[in-house]
Amino acid sequence: MNYDTEDTTAVVSRDQCPCGRTHLRIMLPEREAETVWVAGSPFNRVDVERGVFQRENMDYLTGEYGASLYGDAEETTLRVSMECLDTSACEKELVKENFLKSFLRYRPLLTEAHQDGSFNILFNFSEPGGLELYRIKGRPKRLVDRR
Repeated sequence: MNYDTEDTTAVVSRDQCPCGRTHLRIMLPEREAETVWVAGSPFNRVDVERGVFQRENMDYLTGEYGASLYGDAEETTLRVSMECLDTSACEKELVKENFLKSFLRYRPLLTEAHQDGSFNILFNFSEPGGLELYRIKGRPKRLVDRR
């Protein structure tokens, strides 16, 4: 952990890479201050981005997104808003499916909560420039906990 920035990461492998490099391979760093907990499982802005920025999704999305958490300890909702390049041609079901597969992949507690209905994930698709991020001065906060 880097105590100045509150970034955390984990070592993936100490083995030599197939390309010949010998340094440690680590997971992408995550900002601890941006981590939220739902159903006993942590996730971060980086995890939401991993769900949004799937290769197949980027044929339909601009790359702008925002996510908000609502609710309480019994029922929590994650609302993910994304901008489509063209809302009429956007494969929304494909984007949703890719997001859920990536986001829930290594989170058994979140997957269980999502299946039993205590953790809902809603999706909102807008036209380019349709998110409120453009009205906010400075760097927008991509994951907002409103619980």
